[in-house]
Amino acid sequence: MAGFSVGEWVLLTSQKGKKWLVKIEDAPYSCHLGTIHMTDVVGREEGDIIETNTGAKLFLFRVSLEDYILNMKRQTQIIYPKDLAAMVFHADLHPGQTVLESGVGSGALTLCLLRAIGDGGRLISVEKRPEFAAQAMENVSRYFGAKHPAFHLVIGDIQDFSLRGPVDRVFLDLPEPWHAVAPVSRVIREGGLLLSLSPNVGQVQWMWRELKARGFANVSTFELLKRDWKIDELRARPFDRMVAHTGFIMVARKVRRNRPDVPPLQSSSA
Repeated sequence: MAGFSVGEWVLLTSQKGKKWLVKIEDAPYSCHLGTIHMTDVVGREEGDIIETNTGAKLFLFRVSLEDYILNMKRQTQIIYPKDLAAMVFHADLHPGQTVLESGVGSGALTLCLLRAIGDGGRLISVEKRPEFAAQAMENVSRYFGAKHPAFHLVIGDIQDFSLRGPVDRVFLDLPEPWHAVAPVSRVIREGGLLLSLSPNVGQVQWMWRELKARGFANVSTFELLKRDWKIDELRARPFDRMVAHTGFIMVARKVRRNRPDVPPLQSSSA
C-alpha cells in the first residue's frame, strides 16, 4: 500500500492506546506527548513510528470506520459499533441493494450502510431535522473524501415520505418507529428486511404489534452486551465497566399478505 499523502486522515496512536484522528496538512499537531509536523508523516507507511519533539513515539495507522465514527463530529448519540455491526450483518446487506433509512442523526449507521452497498447501490436517508442532516452530510463527505454516489439525503418526515419503486432493506432509528411501519411497508419489497433500533422495551412491544399488523413476519428481537477484558503478563480479567444495554434490535421480513388478526395501533405515544 502507498504511503500517507497530504489531505489524508491518519490515526496517531500512543504506546498506551490513546488515539488522535488528524488530517495530514502543512501544519503542526500537538498533544500531551509533544508536537509533530504533519508533513513529516507524508510518505511513511502504515504501522510506522514517528517521534514527537519530546521523544514520545506514536504509531501511524489508517483510519478504520470504527475509529472515524467514534471520533467524528456529532450532535446526537451515535449507534454503538457493536449494534452497527449486528444490524449490517442481520440485514444481509450486499453491494447494489437499495436501502431506505430514517433517523439519520450524525450519520454513523449511514456510513456503515454506504460501505456495505457500495457505489452501485442506493441509500435514501430521511431526516426531519435540517441541522442533523447537515452534520450527517458533512461526516459522510469527510469520510469518503467527496459526496458518495449512492447517498441521497432527504429532509422530511418518513411518515409523509413518498418513494417510487421497491427497496430491499429498511432501517429505522426513531423515537416512535411504529408510526413509520405503515409508510415503509408500501415500498419495501416482499421478502425484504426491516431493522429497527429502540432503547426501551415499551417501544419494542408497540413495534411488534404494528409489524404484525402491516404484513411482516419472522419478527425477532435481541440486545447485545459487550465486555472487554484486560490482558497482560500478570492479569487476565474483565474490565470493571462494560458496554451493556444500548438498544433492542428488531428484525422482520415483509410477506405477501397483511396479517388481519392484529389491529394497527391508534395511539401516538408509548
